[in-house]
Amino acid sequence: DLLGSILGDNAGGIGDLIASASGISKQSGTSLLGMLAPIVMGFLGKTLKTQGGLNAASLTNLLASQKDFVKAALPAGAANLLGVSDLGDLGQQAMQGAAAAGAGMKMWQWIAAIVIAILVILLLWRSCGKQVPVQETLQDTSKSVQEAVQDTTQRVEEQVGGAMAALGKFFTKKLPSGVALNIPEFGVENKLIAFIEDANAPVDEKTWFTFDRLTFETGKATLKPESQEQLKNIAEIMKAYPKVSIKLGGYTDNVGDPQANLQLSKARAEAVMADLVTLGIDAKRLQAEGYGQEHPVADNSTEEGRAKNRRIDLRVTAK
Repeated sequence: DLLGSILGDNAGGIGDLIASASGISKQSGTSLLGMLAPIVMGFLGKTLKTQGGLNAASLTNLLASQKDFVKAALPAGAANLLGVSDLGDLGQQAMQGAAAAGAGMKMWQWIAAIVIAILVILLLWRSCGKQVPVQETLQDTSKSVQEAVQDTTQRVEEQVGGAMAALGKFFTKKLPSGVALNIPEFGVENKLIAFIEDANAPVDEKTWFTFDRLTFETGKATLKPESQEQLKNIAEIMKAYPKVSIKLGGYTDNVGDPQANLQLSKARAEAVMADLVTLGIDAKRLQAEGYGQEHPVADNSTEEGRAKNRRIDLRVTAK
């Protein structure tokens, strides 16, 4: 949520840039960027604490002093995503933003975006094995941030790798329609096909299957591009079994306003339904409902549990 408030719709693009520049997956790049947002706030907090007289203008000056190495090392396309037309004017635009916004949120969002850019450089530093020049005033903080980035990168890669490993090996599954799908052994597609083909498996209101490769923009009902593979697979399964109808259920964790969570879960379920219709599935065969933070499948007191609760499930209503 913090990352979304800083970068808005550009967060995913920045995550992709991190991935392409450092050789990790797009999902890892986006996850890493999300984990870096608290580090950004920690950086600002430490700077304010250690330099008691620091105000908005002097903090902006401090960050703007790094514009040369930011300009030299940021991946192509980062300037536009950060809302900066020319990185050469980085410091000037920061000061204009500070003057216009005073101590308001707009200026602080701009500063935080600069710090995220610095953290991107630190990630590139790690991947390329090259040191970028950082002013002496930032050396200690940069070192601690770099170490945090290294630890976080490893943790993200382990989590993503573990999640993919849990899905099992990918194999080719041929449908009655003749279409061959490349799906994981324990993925939702294989489970759904097995349920449909099992004449003894009853259609009821208790049997749900969880999508395992759908991702949304933070706090939004916008599906990320990497979700399309699984959506296309589900569409092909429904085409191969024309008697099958399904219901989609959207769920969130328990963070935030329950009513807002309910609306978000409904919007996300409807977004999945709309994509399936676009892929050629008759809307009459689909239903969508949001349940908000109801029916959690994991402990909301941990980040891992909350991540599992933010999900889209499907239930077969006819086969």
